[in-house]
Amino acid sequence: MLKRFIHARIRAFERRYDYDARYLHELADLDGAGLRAFSGAAARLGRRHAEVPAAAWFGARLAAMLAEDCGPCTQLTVDMAREAGVDLHTLHALLAGTPDTAQEDAALGFRFAHAVIDDLPTLAALRCAVVTRYGAAAPAALGLAVVGARLYPPLKRAMGYAGVCTRVTAAPAGARD
Repeated sequence: MLKRFIHARIRAFERRYDYDARYLHELADLDGAGLRAFSGAAARLGRRHAEVPAAAWFGARLAAMLAEDCGPCTQLTVDMAREAGVDLHTLHALLAGTPDTAQEDAALGFRFAHAVIDDLPTLAALRCAVVTRYGAAAPAALGLAVVGARLYPPLKRAMGYAGVCTRVTAAPAGARD
């Protein structure tokens, strides 16, 4: 009964975002407790924190996905960002690696996450900018966005589901060609 409910929820998520979550179905069948632990951690880490605007949070999350993933999870992040109101121009700029042409909050989140991921010398200055703009809790909120985004691609690779790369677009999920 519980497995049927879990699979139904995964299918609903797949339909909502036009996303292939076969790896989650398989994990549900192989290790239900593992799926629950993974999903709980991912949900907590993947929840946007009020300390930062959606554009900054998704900017950070998108930087993490671009560092980890070849397409499907990045596309999912773009679709969720669009759903949260992040504008197309900003998403195009971040996907192109030109955050300076993106909306300011998204650019700051993206650059901060990139500095965190690559341990860049600019990290201290970007952390100061994040604190100044959003408050003392903001670096942790953006850090959680990075960590949460990076959970999925390694699991997919480990389970053999990361072999298909896709072209990422900033169109809404139902409008992709």
